Amino acid sequence: MMRLRPRFIRDRLTLWYVGIFGAVLGIYICGACILQYCQLSDQLHHAEIEDLETVEGLLYFTPDGHLLLHEDYHSHPQSRLLLDRYMEVLSPGGEVLFRNERLGDMYLDGAPTPNEGEAGYTSRRLRLTDGTPVLAISHLHFFEGKPLLIRLAYSTEAIRARLLEFIGLLMLAMPLALIAAGFAGYRVAGKALNPLEQMARQTEQITAMRLSERIPVDNPNDELGHMARVLNGLLARLGESFEKLQHFTSDVSHELRTPLAAIRSVGEVGLQENHSTEKYRDIIGSMLEEVARLTSMIDTLLTIAHADSGVIELQRSVFPMMDLVQESVGVVGVLAEDKKQTISIVGDGEIPVFADRSFLRMAVINLLDNAVKYSPSGSNIRLILSVEESCSNQTASLQLAIEDEGPGIPEDKASRVFDRFFRVDEGRTRDVGGAGLGLAIAKWAVEIHGGTIILSPRLPRGSIFSIRMPVADPQLAR
Repeated sequence: MMRLRPRFIRDRLTLWYVGIFGAVLGIYICGACILQYCQLSDQLHHAEIEDLETVEGLLYFTPDGHLLLHEDYHSHPQSRLLLDRYMEVLSPGGEVLFRNERLGDMYLDGAPTPNEGEAGYTSRRLRLTDGTPVLAISHLHFFEGKPLLIRLAYSTEAIRARLLEFIGLLMLAMPLALIAAGFAGYRVAGKALNPLEQMARQTEQITAMRLSERIPVDNPNDELGHMARVLNGLLARLGESFEKLQHFTSDVSHELRTPLAAIRSVGEVGLQENHSTEKYRDIIGSMLEEVARLTSMIDTLLTIAHADSGVIELQRSVFPMMDLVQESVGVVGVLAEDKKQTISIVGDGEIPVFADRSFLRMAVINLLDNAVKYSPSGSNIRLILSVEESCSNQTASLQLAIEDEGPGIPEDKASRVFDRFFRVDEGRTRDVGGAGLGLAIAKWAVEIHGGTIILSPRLPRGSIFSIRMPVADPQLAR
């Protein structure tokens, strides 16, 4: 079965408003009817008490012992009270001493109940034998020394008729009230949603080439202002991401073009003349070197793409940081030996870390490889592992400092060395075969573990790359 649902929020809000208003109005009508009924019943009850007190003084015994009532006390014998009154007088034993003409042969609730009318006026609702609903009261009255139970009742049909008339008037007014509420609700909903429609139209006009535009914020403190600020923040992030993507695409294209151009150039030169077997080997070797560089760059770009997408899940474990440092030195040590460099390690070998070993190893190797590449031959590279205590939160963090004796990084470029494809010196970087991605990956690998990586100058020359990470909780190793 198809569920009918208004298409527009304005229509849904109007229906909700009309529905809620109708429910409130219905509750109000029910409450007003109950209040009206109680008030009319209370008025009838007080009228019966006054009438009963009146008839108590009009009772008299005839010489032959019959109880009668003076009904000529009112100047208008056709008075409504006289016509509507049901009355009977009983002895304590239940004998009917008097019954007025309107009551006839009917009874007002049969024999007296225990203590009926003794403490005041006993009130109850009942139906006569002809089906007439009445409100009856009883009162014990002493007349000439004899106890008499006087019962007096009035029909409640008048109350019912008044109540139905009151409900009818309210129900006639209810459709008009709902129509007026629906019209007002539609106008109010439209006025409230107009700023949202304007925001939607302005957002639709923002394209990839106009991400610098922003949605005006009339009132930043209300819900629409908050929505506008959220959208503006989203546009700012999209613009920043789009700009980074453009730079990234341009840099990737440039980086991929270089090895491809080198491969093509070497191949074309090799095809121009006939060469010896050794010469062809050199040509193919040069081409394979460029292919290896290109393959390494593509693998690095894939790692960056996975990192940006957030699909990488860390396989954390607890291990000594010194083991990972020594393992990384073993990998990069071959390059250091070719340049007659020495790598020294200083620090505590038992400092534990809770991390993904492969990604953290990648970060240390990239930093160490960067130090080897840019340090001169015969220089010394130092790795210092230590623990720092934090006074603010009473927690410890490890620090791995990698010190090189390279040319250093100018202060104006230090803030960009972790950007992708950034090079301090383009020519120098190409000579050592870098693509400008190693430090970016190292920064990501450290930060994904909750750590930081900092660059600081080393005097008189060189640079210090410091990794700071939380020390592992010993309970994690259990």
